[in-house]
Amino acid sequence: MEQQANQLVELFERLVESLLQNFSAINKLGGETISPSRKKKAVDKLFKASGVPMQLDADAGGLEFWIFQETFFKHEDHFFCSSKTLFYLDRQDRPGGGLITGIPKTASGRIIPTNFSHHANQEILAVEIFYKGLNFIIINLYAPQGFNIESAKQFFDSFSVPVFIFGDFNLHHPLWGSDKSSPLSNDFAEWLQNSSFVLLNTSNTTYATHTGSASLLDLSICSASISHGVDCYVSDSNFESDHCPVIITWSKLEHISKKMKTIDWNRTMSQSANVLTTETNLNVLTRKISEVIRENTKVITLPANNYPPWWNLSCHYFHKLKILFRKRALRFISESYWIKHKKYAAKLRFHIKKASRNYWDKICNITRNPRMFYSMLNKIYSHSNQEVNISNLILRNNHYISNSTQQSNLFVDFFSDSSMKHEPIPLDYCGDCNGYLNIPIHLQEVRQAIQKTRNSTPGADGISANWFKKLSIKDLISVTSFFQEVFSTSYIPEEWKHSIIVPVPKPNKDKS
Repeated sequence: MEQQANQLVELFERLVESLLQNFSAINKLGGETISPSRKKKAVDKLFKASGVPMQLDADAGGLEFWIFQETFFKHEDHFFCSSKTLFYLDRQDRPGGGLITGIPKTASGRIIPTNFSHHANQEILAVEIFYKGLNFIIINLYAPQGFNIESAKQFFDSFSVPVFIFGDFNLHHPLWGSDKSSPLSNDFAEWLQNSSFVLLNTSNTTYATHTGSASLLDLSICSASISHGVDCYVSDSNFESDHCPVIITWSKLEHISKKMKTIDWNRTMSQSANVLTTETNLNVLTRKISEVIRENTKVITLPANNYPPWWNLSCHYFHKLKILFRKRALRFISESYWIKHKKYAAKLRFHIKKASRNYWDKICNITRNPRMFYSMLNKIYSHSNQEVNISNLILRNNHYISNSTQQSNLFVDFFSDSSMKHEPIPLDYCGDCNGYLNIPIHLQEVRQAIQKTRNSTPGADGISANWFKKLSIKDLISVTSFFQEVFSTSYIPEEWKHSIIVPVPKPNKDKS
């Protein structure tokens, strides 16, 4: 037991150390023996684990939320966790029981008061949480003699935000794989089927007795509105406990890794020059240039941190160097490492300042109209409620269509049908009506057109405006000759014809 306690001090810090002390005290009483670490429910992103073991490293597994049941804490117990804010409910009338819900330090939460009294047969701890721009509720409950839904039905149905309910209900019912039922479980199953909640785990057992019989007592429930983004599974190992961990993930809380593209432009342009001088077929030329760009492009996946939108590769590079030399300076107590640490810290501050200013300048340059600019910001950040404007509705077949995707599809269908009914206007580049139209394209015209081109996202071929801007004079002459060939022959390569057209109608105009 002492060896296990030492491991828990390292893994769960003072929280689990306090749990073990209370477990030992209960065992010495010689009363009802209950397996230590019997109930632990943790929610990551959300994560829920029931019966998490002494050896499980919650922080290493990325557990963002912890839910404990049967903590055996007393009212006078004091405990602390450096990485979590803890909310707890202790049982005062008898040993055993007790609930704990732990949330990240970066989240804010409050205990929601309940309108019914807690007693020996039922414990409920409800915490409202604000985390990563989301507002949701975690309800932790323990009912050793079976959960009575009648006492909590009105409480569960009163919330307007997403709700997660995790608990040891001690109920058996065929709805979650049992071959028996009880009046309490029948009432609970009837409420569940008629409510706005969804049962997440309905097959794998979570509890096993010392005789080997197994059952599903630990139920995980969430609001139906978010069930499509919630996954649930039961761990194969019980980790020396009588309850197996149940792990739940919510897609909205998952860390989305930031990805950045980096291109070796020197190698790209040298290989492109070889292609431009050796290839004469337009179709093959476009395909080979795309392959060169693709081969010299690397996608770097950054760690799952909350990076600001302006964070770029320079910031990431100097940030890593700053941390590296700081660790070395602390480890070896070296003055040279401290100098390098301060050097890279200064460069990091410079690039952060530059990147943030450039990002804001790009946003401001989206529009020169201040009124339109702040209107866009309000829509992006939902600072103003946008009412439905009747001019944004399309009447079709006696139905109003307000969805932007459906409206775009209507435009595509309309113009595609119209193009099939009418012959396209013939394009005659060799006519004699105006001789100036047939003047060969000059190199200076191509250079001016390239300089005026914005650095927007490239198309399907992956050839960006930066590629054209980095061409040498010799390569520009080759590109100009290819443009002249397209103009003279009226032949456009297939790779150039791929495009996605999204109609943007003018406001307050009839779209039909």
